[in-house]
Amino acid sequence: MLQLVRKSLISLYMQYELVTCISMFEPWEKKLINSIVVVILSLVIFSSFVYLPSYIQTFFHFLSPLPSNNSPNYATILTEKISIN
Repeated sequence: MLQLVRKSLISLYMQYELVTCISMFEPWEKKLINSIVVVILSLVIFSSFVYLPSYIQTFFHFLSPLPSNNSPNYATILTEKISIN
């Protein structure tokens, strides 16, 4: 089982090297490029977990602006949502 996972990971890495043409670089250049890719991916994943839920929630509230208990009426909600943008 572990051998199968190891072989598939090696195969994926080889495909990554061939697609990005990293295989023609020197080892230190490979490490530099791979570290940049890892940093960018980690920042994207981190920002997705931190910021994306609030953006999605705001987007859904904008799509369906239902009046809440503490707001006076539907028109004020719409004007507040429009004035935000």
